[in-house]
Amino acid sequence: MAQSQIRSYAVQAHSTDTFGRVLCSPRDQHFVVDGPAANGCPGEAVNPGELFLAGVAACGVELVQVIAKELALAPTSIAAEITG
Repeated sequence: MAQSQIRSYAVQAHSTDTFGRVLCSPRDQHFVVDGPAANGCPGEAVNPGELFLAGVAACGVELVQVIAKELALAPTSIAAEITG
């Protein structure tokens, strides 16, 4: 892969005043991640495991969209499901 095609991503994660709650900041976006209630955490927001799996599934859907566009295809819907 040519140097100009290499993508790099960065995300910061910071603890909050609430035990088990983390503020994540990729670029200028912000969202909360909670540890599971079974760990004594709030368990109200998406947990780290769910977030990881969502990232993998989203990557797959987005990649299929990009490839379909390059091949001049127009799928009406693309979906992925992942369990871990």
